[in-house]
Amino acid sequence: MARTLYDRLNEIKTKHLSPQSATGEKIANDAIEEKHIKDGVVTRRKIADGVVGTDELVDGSVSAVKIASKAVTNDKLQSASVTNEKIADGSITSGKIVAGAITTEKIANGAITREKVADQSVRTEDLVDGAVTNAKLANNAVTASKIAANAIGSSEIQSGAVGSSELAVGSVSTEKIQNGAVTQEKLAAGIGGGDRFTFGTLLTGLGSADVLYLTGISADIPYTAFDLSPWIPAQAKAVILQLGMFNQAFATGRAFFRVRTNTDQRDALGLGLIPGANSQVANQGIVPLVVGTGPRTIEYALESVGGPWSATLTLYITVVGYIM
Repeated sequence: MARTLYDRLNEIKTKHLSPQSATGEKIANDAIEEKHIKDGVVTRRKIADGVVGTDELVDGSVSAVKIASKAVTNDKLQSASVTNEKIADGSITSGKIVAGAITTEKIANGAITREKVADQSVRTEDLVDGAVTNAKLANNAVTASKIAANAIGSSEIQSGAVGSSELAVGSVSTEKIQNGAVTQEKLAAGIGGGDRFTFGTLLTGLGSADVLYLTGISADIPYTAFDLSPWIPAQAKAVILQLGMFNQAFATGRAFFRVRTNTDQRDALGLGLIPGANSQVANQGIVPLVVGTGPRTIEYALESVGGPWSATLTLYITVVGYIM
């Protein structure tokens, strides 16, 4: 069996050399080869500082326990060598993120919630056109100052929404009134130089209305009250009436049909019929009324003049209009 250099030297030392006679200068350069070194005799203190280089390290021999705490500095890390799995959960704090490093593609869809948005941070230019819908507007949020001049057209105004209280004083000018829209009922008393005449009645619109029609009359009729309120407004100053009388079989005397407003008047309007005259007569005129006294009442009567009469008559009263 081949002996090692150590064994040989030990033998020489034992047999031929005195103690400490095999010094370093006695050994030639490069004389000690790997085969001359006994396994396990090269300890840490036998290795000079700085002599173990990269070539002396076996691949994979530097394990985690061989690396001193905080020994791996920034310059020891290869570019892009720290991958996602090397980073512990929650270890990247805000101070570790470079300003401007978080770009759009780094933010997950839906990740920015309301609490992540700072107050007053959303500006006009950050809103997509048309993004503010009706549902996004709080009740009463659109004040007058938020509405642009001339922004509200006729289509934005609800039908019937503009009443008299919404119209400014003097805002209805001549060009705003449709031709023919101002009827006689819309004119106040005194407009046009005096009272105004309204043709027709409240119930029938334009046109006259027969309000009383009596047939087969052969005797006098005492003054009888008749209410014109269904046809005449309370503000009317006078009513325009037409009285009519038909001669069905007139024989003798003279009959006189009349109306009045009160007992102080002999009559306000009347007409008479005698034998040999026209078989029918009519008369139209103005009967004054007292404004604001309640019902629009007149009195009518049929009387003989200069003696009794003999006939069978038909009588009528027609409202032609009134004066305001």
